[in-house]
Amino acid sequence: MKTTNKSVIDFSEWLRGNPLPGKHRRGSENTIQNYVSDVDRFARWFKQSTGYELSAESLTPDDIQDFISKLQAVEGRKPNTVLRYFAAIRAYCLYLLKTDSRIMRDLTDGIRLPRQEPMTKRGLRRKERLAVERVFTVPWKDTEAARLRLIRDYAIVETMMYVGLRLGVLANLKLDDLMLGERSGSIHVRQGKGNRNREAGVPLKARQALTEWLSIREMLDCPHDFLFVQIRKGYKPLGIRSVQEMVKEVGKRAKLEIELSPHILRHTAVRIWRQKTDDRTTAAQMGHSITTMMKYDSLSGDDVLVAAERI
Repeated sequence: MKTTNKSVIDFSEWLRGNPLPGKHRRGSENTIQNYVSDVDRFARWFKQSTGYELSAESLTPDDIQDFISKLQAVEGRKPNTVLRYFAAIRAYCLYLLKTDSRIMRDLTDGIRLPRQEPMTKRGLRRKERLAVERVFTVPWKDTEAARLRLIRDYAIVETMMYVGLRLGVLANLKLDDLMLGERSGSIHVRQGKGNRNREAGVPLKARQALTEWLSIREMLDCPHDFLFVQIRKGYKPLGIRSVQEMVKEVGKRAKLEIELSPHILRHTAVRIWRQKTDDRTTAAQMGHSITTMMKYDSLSGDDVLVAAERI
């Protein structure tokens, strides 16, 4: 829905030519669109509530607090959703402070807000996982190299999200660490946490994504046997930093309320495995420390491979 509020339109145009309010860099087009969409929602509520168009002249801190309270108490929005709206409204208020001499202070100062959820500890829920996976079905890559990166990145995300590998382990995987078949699969984890080698089960979704990437990988003229490589001349092993940045970008494109990271994807795997299996099997799959593993009965590598087929 296109906004008709003049102040919101001016805010949108200003964002495209200036650093984000309160920051030292310009926002991406996605960030700008999200800010404008949320402020426009606020503007429509404001007009319905007060009878006035949202503007520097009409807005007060009480209006902002009323909207935040409505999101929480009436609509039952989660804390991170409320905080997302507030971030957009605060950017709008800082814009007014910079551009309108009638505004003498940040109108969002003193607004009561909910506490942010400790989301990094819980992993992604099903709806969020689907949003992440949809990123890889949208044709936003338009060159051959970009298409290959998309296949590689999908394999990385699915492996982290369903197998639960730590970032350092994933970045150091070699081709012979994988054993993938139609009905089962495993990854040999070398010197994981606690300096123990182990076998991790590979559920179907991760197996399919890895198989597609391997079909590409075997055609590349790589001078080494690392599984994940840069898609450029020389095909050097893909670094940890590159994986982190890619995962973060995927989270943005999925429009998650959190900043996606490899750590959150690992917690997502824990969440999935605990829903489908038991704590002993999950602990073995994730390679918990010896101290943690002593709390459970001993499990063989075959146990986690069988469990992976239930994921």
